[in-house]
Amino acid sequence: MPPREEFVALLDSQTLRKGDIAFVMQGDGLSRAARAAQLVRDGFAPRAAIVGNATDRSYGSFPSGEVRDEMLRLGLSAEKILFEETAPHTRAEAARAMELAKSQGWKTVLIVTSPHHQYRAFLTFLKAMRDAGLELSLVDAVAPLPLDEPLPWGTRRGLLPQEFDRIDAYQKKGDVASYEDGVAYLEKNL
Repeated sequence: MPPREEFVALLDSQTLRKGDIAFVMQGDGLSRAARAAQLVRDGFAPRAAIVGNATDRSYGSFPSGEVRDEMLRLGLSAEKILFEETAPHTRAEAARAMELAKSQGWKTVLIVTSPHHQYRAFLTFLKAMRDAGLELSLVDAVAPLPLDEPLPWGTRRGLLPQEFDRIDAYQKKGDVASYEDGVAYLEKNL
């Protein structure tokens, strides 16, 4: 099996487990907020965090303040949300997550994202973790969202090929781990 397909299969089979934080990736409108709120309410993480500061509604990047407000509307208290607007893209969000993991003593980070974004987000977090010299448990906490839902920025299924293209491009830049690194990490940590 090619490394990409092996990585996808392993990540898709990863079991959700408790973590120190439900780290909400910015993007896909407000849709990820419900998953983060659910994870906190169900005891999978004591808090949710969002640190993005990109705003491009046509691409689905709604202001993080709106995502926070949605989590509040869904019943999380402000004390349960670590909120800052410091990271303009996935790589910066992952790097900030690693800084926070180091300062907060987090050992397990739940990565809350959408089905089309989960593979790039995970490989980005893995690369940021290695760059920070940390050894954490990274857990895919993908939001169970419909792949074919029509959104202003496209369907999630339709966006998936672009995400794989971005993984290839960002690997060349050194911003994401390779599929092989993802496979090795997941095989060791499943």
